Amino acid sequence: MKKRILFTAAALVCAANLTAQCLGVGSSTSSMSPEEMAAAAKAGVEYVEIGISGRGTVAEIREKALHAKRMADEAGLKVWSCHLPFSRKLDISVLNDSARMANLEFLTEMIAICGEVGPEKLVLHPSSEPIADGEREQRIRNSIASIGILRREAARIGAQLCIEDLPRTCLGRNSAELLRIIAPYPEVKICFDTNHLLSEDLLHFVEACGDRIATVHVSDYDMVDERHWLPGKGKIDWPALYGALMKAGYKGVFMYELKRGEGSFGEMVAIYEKLASDAAKLE
Repeated sequence: MKKRILFTAAALVCAANLTAQCLGVGSSTSSMSPEEMAAAAKAGVEYVEIGISGRGTVAEIREKALHAKRMADEAGLKVWSCHLPFSRKLDISVLNDSARMANLEFLTEMIAICGEVGPEKLVLHPSSEPIADGEREQRIRNSIASIGILRREAARIGAQLCIEDLPRTCLGRNSAELLRIIAPYPEVKICFDTNHLLSEDLLHFVEACGDRIATVHVSDYDMVDERHWLPGKGKIDWPALYGALMKAGYKGVFMYELKRGEGSFGEMVAIYEKLASDAAKLE
């Protein structure tokens, strides 16, 4: 979730009989040039996640988002998701209620911008950090209330709101807490970030969340802190995790979220294709 991370989202066509479940690979438009988008498409990337910056005037933010959409269209890439902006200040769980409502008003404007981009999924952080133990319960209640408002805005643009698991002291740091946050809203789903779990086994998370997982952010880590590494560089057992997602009925995109410089588009595609092919052989 750190700001220095480049959001990437990618989708390939899945192999053999897994086509009904996984759509494929993508890469973010947050910092990508037209040339990079063309290279991504040439390598086999099919989808992108557009990160909404949150910086500047609403008109400036809108123009950046629409520019990213135009570049994706020119490259032949489809928009799978938009990542709503976040910061310590732009936090839907803040204790000051007037500040929280101001944040919701701003995010409502951002969702309207996303409506012009046309994503299937909207990714939202349930909080920022740090969060002290003594305020955690109220922060959870605030996040639940905020999601109740923003889910209606997501529905208004025809997108599915997906709440992301987060590391350290953030809300949604394990399956039990994240499922509690979205429990009142059956239509709200989960964005599973594979390198944010620091106190729960990844396979347990997938089993617990099941078909509430509607999109993923794929990257590797050392299980000490988020790293956003290329899969294979860290400690995740990727064949096991991919298999768990398929068993859970995941039907979305294999969405990379790597820090800049972590692997080429070709490597992202090759890693995904091998996972899908190997899983198909086990069917």
